[in-house]
Amino acid sequence: MVELGCSVVAPLAPHKHTHTVVFLHGRGDTSQNIADALLRWSRDSRGRTLIDEFPGVRWVFPQAEPMPVETTGDVWPQWFDVWNILDMTDREELQALGLRSSVQSVRRIVRSEAVAVGGLHRVVLAGISQGGATAVHALLHMGMLGRGEKRVETGEQQGAAGEEKTGPAKLCALMGFSGWLPFPGGSLDETREVLGLEEFPDSRSDELVRNTPVFLGHCNDDPLVFVEYGRQLRDGLRAWGMEVKWHEYADGGHWFNSPVGMDDAVEFLKAQGIPAAK
Repeated sequence: MVELGCSVVAPLAPHKHTHTVVFLHGRGDTSQNIADALLRWSRDSRGRTLIDEFPGVRWVFPQAEPMPVETTGDVWPQWFDVWNILDMTDREELQALGLRSSVQSVRRIVRSEAVAVGGLHRVVLAGISQGGATAVHALLHMGMLGRGEKRVETGEQQGAAGEEKTGPAKLCALMGFSGWLPFPGGSLDETREVLGLEEFPDSRSDELVRNTPVFLGHCNDDPLVFVEYGRQLRDGLRAWGMEVKWHEYADGGHWFNSPVGMDDAVEFLKAQGIPAAK
């Protein structure tokens, strides 16, 4: 398992750290570039960035390892290799090797952040393009346990009489922009099995997936990951019993739609209970 480096943006002082967003960049990009683009230049209709809107959030941007690109011989930062970006099913088996390693590394980061912030229910897992595709598979394996791994609790909530009770197994949210579903068409268990990880299901692993709310955004004029792939991702998640908020935008290309798309993302995060600035 590879230990990934991360670019981190801390909550704004004096705000209390309440949630963490782990955001995966796209193929060929870097953690620093996506952090700057998302947190400095992408703004909502009020002219605010996501840092402005959610000052109590810790932002973590893992950096994908450099991997050989089979089609060109180049080496790019990528979560897994893709043979044909216009047809994701072409030599699909190439995707499994890198995806297997990346899922384990991302899962480790999410679990570490969950311990620090008070539970998985306070962590948003997100990504753009190939990062979004990787985030989906990381969520599928979040409740699975490899050898020697221990379950991370979703956190404790106070009951009406003051007693502590365990909340539902879930992440705060899954968010994907311009993404797709590698190895589509299978059941939840069949899709997990594609990566061939030696894992054991936690008693609440399926519950964690199905309880996690999802935001998906995709631009109709995306020239790299066609919107049809985003719709396929939407339909696949819904088939597994997940609640998906789907947003299509007329323009924006292979990127975030702004400002409307950022407005939608802000409202979604607010709905998950993340404290917003006034």
